Amino acid sequence: MEPDEYGRMFDAEDALWWYRALRLYLGDALDRARLPRDARVLDVGCGSGGNLAMLAERYSRAAGCDLAEEAVRLCRTRGLARVLTADLNHLPFRTGAFDAVLASDVFESREVDEAAAIAEIARVTRPGGRVILTVAAFQFLLSEHDAAVHSVRRYTRARARRAFAAGALDIVRMSYLFGLFFPPIALYRLARRRRGGPEPPGRSDVFLPPRPVNTTLFAAARAERALARAIHLPLGTTLLVELVRRV
Repeated sequence: MEPDEYGRMFDAEDALWWYRALRLYLGDALDRARLPRDARVLDVGCGSGGNLAMLAERYSRAAGCDLAEEAVRLCRTRGLARVLTADLNHLPFRTGAFDAVLASDVFESREVDEAAAIAEIARVTRPGGRVILTVAAFQFLLSEHDAAVHSVRRYTRARARRAFAAGALDIVRMSYLFGLFFPPIALYRLARRRRGGPEPPGRSDVFLPPRPVNTTLFAAARAERALARAIHLPLGTTLLVELVRRV
């Protein structure tokens, strides 16, 4: 992503409703994985460290890596020592090194070779281990936000199945997230596109709204999470994919 986006992420991800809600969903996926406290868990493309900090609270051997040195620096600012600079397309870890691998909003990036990256994640995950991915959903929602964070692809269930359920990985669960927010976001982005044509590269839409707004949006996201435990949402702005490394 653009270098200044890491600082924007660092400033917002502890408090912003979207990041907080996403970590709840990631926590649910980790609960389903039933990993022990001493599990070896890797956060690839860890960004400024919000998810890695959550992993470090759960697991004593959580580690992270990111292609950007600025991201690694910000992680260390959080006190996260087990983090290094690394390319997802060529991970510097031994085969089967981790019990679980997390990759959140990484596969959309133009710097990622989709086939090479998923093969590397499968390689470093032990047989029977878990892989948890979140990716942006629906290609028509590409916007200036995606340009700022270097996203060039978004996913549907079908595209995720083709991309990730290959080789040594099997999908065990897929679910759309933030479905309540899908209609207004889709209408907004389509309306902007019709008025102004293609949107130029710029800043992401990561910002911390006023506290009442942030609190209300987080409450809505938590309500949707409760609903999503009972039914699979047909649409959403994010897709959560849970996979297991074939034995």
